[in-house]
Amino acid sequence: MSKIISIGTAVPQYRSLQPTILEFMQDAYADDVASRKLSVLFNNSGISSRYSVIPDFDKSNNQHVFFNGMPRLTDVQSRLDIFKEEAIPLAVQAINCAFEKIDAHISSFGITHLITVSCTGMYAPGLDAGLIEKLDLPKDIFHTSVNFLGCNAAFHALKIADMITKSDAAAKVLVVCVELCTLHFQAKNNHDNLLSNTIFGDGAAAVIVTADLSERKGFLIKGFYSLILNKGKELMGWNITPLNFEMILDAKIPEVIGEEVVNILISASEKFQIAPDSITNWAIHPGGKRIVDVIKEKLQLSNADTAASYKILDEFGNMSSPTILFVLNELMENSKGDESVFSIGFGPGLSIETALFAYE
Repeated sequence: MSKIISIGTAVPQYRSLQPTILEFMQDAYADDVASRKLSVLFNNSGISSRYSVIPDFDKSNNQHVFFNGMPRLTDVQSRLDIFKEEAIPLAVQAINCAFEKIDAHISSFGITHLITVSCTGMYAPGLDAGLIEKLDLPKDIFHTSVNFLGCNAAFHALKIADMITKSDAAAKVLVVCVELCTLHFQAKNNHDNLLSNTIFGDGAAAVIVTADLSERKGFLIKGFYSLILNKGKELMGWNITPLNFEMILDAKIPEVIGEEVVNILISASEKFQIAPDSITNWAIHPGGKRIVDVIKEKLQLSNADTAASYKILDEFGNMSSPTILFVLNELMENSKGDESVFSIGFGPGLSIETALFAYE
């Protein structure tokens, strides 16, 4: 069995309140109908603030260094150029946070495997090669990447880390998720773009995974359960356009998830050999407020059960792949021990990922 012994998180320096971001976007759209739609979406988002690697979304600072007031004309190459500049420094912040929490330094800890995750920036050599150089990791370190799998990609990376540590008790795996969602803002007046522009922010998270032989406290990884809901395959995804990575995010997603989530919990519980009512903590990916609302209702969860998910959504928005790790970190920091955590996330497909953790 493997164990998450530390989770580090990081966000960029530019924090903007939702009302301020709304003003920026209404100006960018310059359309009365879109402005009214945005107002409704923002007022019901459950988000207070979001972070970005660029200052453009706060009109008060008069620093539109990237979009320059013309987001429709910003091409995908320009967006990826910013990703190359900003992703690794943000990832390093999260990594340093993870090691500070266990009073260790990456240079002496002996990381043996590196897994990087992103769906908002693609280039080669990529994040893994850049982090190996920046952190002075061994040139022959095992490294791989999980790309373009969306909000639940952290689950895929943790699966790989779990398999590695189960096959090699000496393995020390570093998983790093970094997403710069705000770079792909586009003032396109359809529901997918309006909704995406309402909820997504930037962030990074780093996880250290070892075999459970470690004496350090942490989350034991008890297992994973995955499912693809083909009836929802058109509801979520990415398209690479000449302008940006364009998000497909249909308003029907919460409804489809709500129809299936009880059966998903039953099937996952059978695989994990636990009773659903024995689960003590819940880490729900806050892909949007409505998603958490529906799952809370269908699974008859309490306010305490969903508090961590709502808190992360409120403070950071949906940061894609790092978001579930922010939620797990919130639970880990407040754990009293001898607790279980059922985690669920969603991605293109419509793919469902779940995991069971136990705090040791």
